[in-house]
Amino acid sequence: MDSSFNAFSKVVNKHVLGSQERFNELKERLAVCEHATSKAGAAALGYLMAMEEKENAPNVYDQVLYEVESDHKDSLARTDAIFTAIYKWLDAILEEEDYEKDDYTRKLFSGRFNQYMP
Repeated sequence: MDSSFNAFSKVVNKHVLGSQERFNELKERLAVCEHATSKAGAAALGYLMAMEEKENAPNVYDQVLYEVESDHKDSLARTDAIFTAIYKWLDAILEEEDYEKDDYTRKLFSGRFNQYMP
């Protein structure tokens, strides 16, 4: 069997069979790549789009700094926004590491933050 097919099968098993919902959302977002002239070109465009999204995404430090320096909110609202930003950042890290929403670690983590978020 072709080694590239084996590599493809491993990727499918890891990313498609394990998380069909996430795969379908991503497939929908990258539908624009169907206009590429080759499969490799479509994959390269998808990769570049993802890297651009990652580069342009606000990081947690900038979000927290914005809230700390924000004069248009009271201190309680700023504190809520800071805890929410940190929670979302950490939760996204767990999701990237393939922790499912109903995984014990994510539930424990969410429970600890619930009391500090609106």
